[in-house]
Amino acid sequence: MDSADDSLPPSATVDRTKRTHTESFDPTEGPVETIVDLVAAASGRSLIEMPPIYEVIDPDALNALFRPRNSGADLEDRVFEFTYEGYHVTVHGDGRVRLTEPTNPAKVTEPLE
Repeated sequence: MDSADDSLPPSATVDRTKRTHTESFDPTEGPVETIVDLVAAASGRSLIEMPPIYEVIDPDALNALFRPRNSGADLEDRVFEFTYEGYHVTVHGDGRVRLTEPTNPAKVTEPLE
């Protein structure tokens, strides 16, 4: 494992051949904190060095989208994708976040207007 992998959470899985990182999130908390932590670890930056995720997506809405509901709505088939700091982020309703590393690391996401 290289030093970049050492900064990932112990429960994260890394597939270097596909340049992906996968981590589970707590559905009662939502995926946002996991996403930010995983992108920071994968990019080798601290949380304070990264722009706020709310410049790209509404974090409360994203957490709400994957929060279990009393109605029994099945989250298993729910998937949401976006780009944050050049990483392609895929959130799955089964409680997984997958990052795909950028093919052009110099490119970062522009904030929403």
